[in-house]
Amino acid sequence: MTVAPNDFRRDKPKIWVGMNTLNQSRPSARNEQLSQALIDPDKIAFLALASIEGVGAESLASIAGSGQTFESVLSVEIQHEAIELLRRHGARIDSASWADWRSVRARAIARARHWADGFARDGTHVVFRHEDAFPKRLLDLSSPPYWLFVRGSLSALSVPSISVVGTRNPSEDGRWLTKYVGASLSIWNAATVSGLAVGVDQLAHEASIRAGVPTVAVLGSGILSDHAPGAGDLRGRIIEGGGAIATEYLPDEGHSAKNLVRRNRLQAALGRVLIPTEWNSRIGTAHTVRFATQLRRPIALLRLPDWDEGRVTPTMGCGLETGRMFTIPGEDEAFRSFVRDALAGPLGSA
Repeated sequence: MTVAPNDFRRDKPKIWVGMNTLNQSRPSARNEQLSQALIDPDKIAFLALASIEGVGAESLASIAGSGQTFESVLSVEIQHEAIELLRRHGARIDSASWADWRSVRARAIARARHWADGFARDGTHVVFRHEDAFPKRLLDLSSPPYWLFVRGSLSALSVPSISVVGTRNPSEDGRWLTKYVGASLSIWNAATVSGLAVGVDQLAHEASIRAGVPTVAVLGSGILSDHAPGAGDLRGRIIEGGGAIATEYLPDEGHSAKNLVRRNRLQAALGRVLIPTEWNSRIGTAHTVRFATQLRRPIALLRLPDWDEGRVTPTMGCGLETGRMFTIPGEDEAFRSFVRDALAGPLGSA
């Protein structure tokens, strides 16, 4: 049967997995062993809806927020009712270009199976907000994600961790401070969180691997997108070191300025303490500092002895309330104690 061009996105990777009630067949023993969680029919329905043209993340979040299951939405049999329901949740569907809804749904379910088998092969989990494996620190956010895609260790997102962030174009001073923080990681014995971007983020991930602590890379794009060109080898080493790659964006969603800002709130929430090693109020790291301030996360602000007073300038709402400045070298022990106390203390304390 020929399917209209807008029935589903054509650029999805083609992989396969069995599912439960949505295709009326049992998965193979191999796939059942590889991906028990993704056999959940509601997760297959979620992936299927995500593959339909016009049904984006906002529509899926609206469905999740309404209390409906994704399976119940996908199970609607009558075409105009399905279109009306999806439009109510913000989907942009041109009914004139649709083929028969059942055909659209069948293709979407097949695409979901493809995705899910690929996830099973590379160790990617889909975790919903209500599940025990969902990192509870994200629930401190005013708008926590309804789902996460996590490749690697799920537990790495829930252990006490330090968010280390900064500019994509660090100076020699910024690189030195980031490596200094990295050299302290084995003392704290805590995981790290950063964003995989070139510059400070990648330095933080590299330092974590060298220190033998897990590190979590939070993406501003989908788990299948190449958000950070050239970081493929680093992604693999992050996972091999017991860390994880995590994102709230749909699998093939590209990055954007808006996505990167929203990503920064996850970086701030996942850590018990934030260390921005080089930043200013005009770069993206300032968003992470602002989110951490709103969450009452302690912030360790670093400077070198010869920096002028204006080089690191916390303000109200952006580091001043929960941050403390440390001159490095000079206040090394005070800095390390601050981070140690933050890792051990209750969330929300300053």
